[in-house]
Amino acid sequence: MWYHESQRKSKQTERTIHMTNTKTVHVTCPSCHAQGEFTVYKSINTKESPALKEKVRDGSLFQFACPACGAKTTVDYPFLYHQPEDHYMINYGKLEDGAKALEMLRGKGVALKDWAAEMEKTTRPYVLRAVDDRLAFREKLFIFDAGLDDRLVEIYKFMVCYQYAAAGKAQGGEHAYFYTDSKGHHRVQLVRGKETLGLADFPRKIYNQIHAEYAKKLGDIRKAEPVVDEAWARKFLMAQGQV
Repeated sequence: MWYHESQRKSKQTERTIHMTNTKTVHVTCPSCHAQGEFTVYKSINTKESPALKEKVRDGSLFQFACPACGAKTTVDYPFLYHQPEDHYMINYGKLEDGAKALEMLRGKGVALKDWAAEMEKTTRPYVLRAVDDRLAFREKLFIFDAGLDDRLVEIYKFMVCYQYAAAGKAQGGEHAYFYTDSKGHHRVQLVRGKETLGLADFPRKIYNQIHAEYAKKLGDIRKAEPVVDEAWARKFLMAQGQV
């Protein structure tokens, strides 16, 4: 179930950036149809609320436990995730809404000039992204927590899928996901639907080679468009005449 908010004014948005904001909603249990209260996070700031960092990653922040029968279900809702200690934000929700919200933070549209200026002054780039898929959101967490450029990761993932298709193995619907395993190793998972087609280590050497080849063409990550995904990688590589 999705919960939508009306567009906020600049000062309200600025508070959202710097604070963890919640509201209480009523959720109907899909098992027994009883109602219970549930806390929805409109925005999450991990510097202000560090305990939420792990709850976002293990999914417990989105689990509703029915007070009547105890059944658990996942509640899906849009939110802004802000990890200021690592200089990134991810807007989870409709891509169009998320992209507009993030462009506002960059000083476009209804601009937050002070915040835009603050991001430009940081020695470490501030990355803003919009996603509409829970797996994509989880993947962004893995990528940014590893200190990687998600544009380079998307290019590598696209190459993995392209090579899989070139080998005549593709049936359509293949996707690659970056993740960090329980031992802290970076890996790539190739899937088709719910089927795992293969697992491989994420070669930092190739990542560095992609960086060396495309860094100048990609430019400053702070100025990148907020939606960076498989479609973005295809578009970029087509522009380079490599697809």
